[in-house]
Amino acid sequence: MSHQEVSMLTDAFLIALKQKYLNTIAQYNTESGFEKKEWEFLNKAGRVEVNASRGGVFEKACVSTIRATVTIPGRDYESTIQWVGIQTFPANPQVPILMAVFEHVSEQGFERCPGFFDVFPTVAYEADKKLLREKMAAVMTKHGRTYQDLREGYCTMFQRKEAGSGIGYGVGIAFGPEEEDAACFEDAAREIFDAYFSLVDLRIAMKPSAADIEKMHAQRREWVRYTFMENRFFLGGVQLGVPPEAFMTHMLPPTVLF
Repeated sequence: MSHQEVSMLTDAFLIALKQKYLNTIAQYNTESGFEKKEWEFLNKAGRVEVNASRGGVFEKACVSTIRATVTIPGRDYESTIQWVGIQTFPANPQVPILMAVFEHVSEQGFERCPGFFDVFPTVAYEADKKLLREKMAAVMTKHGRTYQDLREGYCTMFQRKEAGSGIGYGVGIAFGPEEEDAACFEDAAREIFDAYFSLVDLRIAMKPSAADIEKMHAQRREWVRYTFMENRFFLGGVQLGVPPEAFMTHMLPPTVLF
C-alpha cells in the first residue's frame, strides 16, 4: 500500500525516508489510511503537514513535515529548515514507541543535518536496548566516530542537566545543530528505522497484562505533561511560529486517562 508523496521537501533523502515511513506504517494499519492536515505558520514563515494513521497496530502514528525559513532565537541570520517527524503510539504496550526528528537545515552557506531519534518502551526489555545500542554504535564506528549515550547528547543539544522523561531506552542518537556529516546522519536514520520495526515485529503478538495497560496509561499521562512543559521540540517550534494544534496532533497520545 503506497501513500504517494506530495510534500514541501526538496531533500531527496528526507523525501524517501518520509515515504518509507508512510508505506511501512500503512502495512501495519491495513484497515485505515492516513488523515492529512496542513497548517501555515502563524507568522507565515513556513508550513506544516501532519499525516496521521489510526489503526489496530498503531493506535496513532504520525509522519509529519515542516518547511520554513526562520530566525532561530539567539541568532541574527535566517535558517531554512526541512523537517520530518515520526511519532508512534502502539496499541499494545509490549511494542515500543518511536519518537524521531530528521532535519536538513540550510544556513549561512552550510548544509546541516540535526536529528534526534529514540525508542521509548512501555514494557522494557534489556535485549531490545542491547540491539538498539549495537546498531547505533556500529553506525558511529563506521564513520570514525564514538557513540555517545543519548542522554548525554540530549543534554548537550538542549542545554539541560538531566534528560528526565525526554529519553526512552536512551540508545538512539542526537545530532546537534552544527552536524554536517550527512552520510553518518543518513546511515543512522536507516538503522533506527530497521531496528525499530524489527522490535515491532518481535513484540506485536505478545499479550499485554492489565499492569502493562495501566503502565501505558501512566506513561501517556506523563507524555502529555512533558510535551507541554518540557519538550524542546514542541516549545521551540511554537516559538518559531508552528501552530500549537499542528504539534499537538503530531506529538500527543491518541487517548489519555487522567
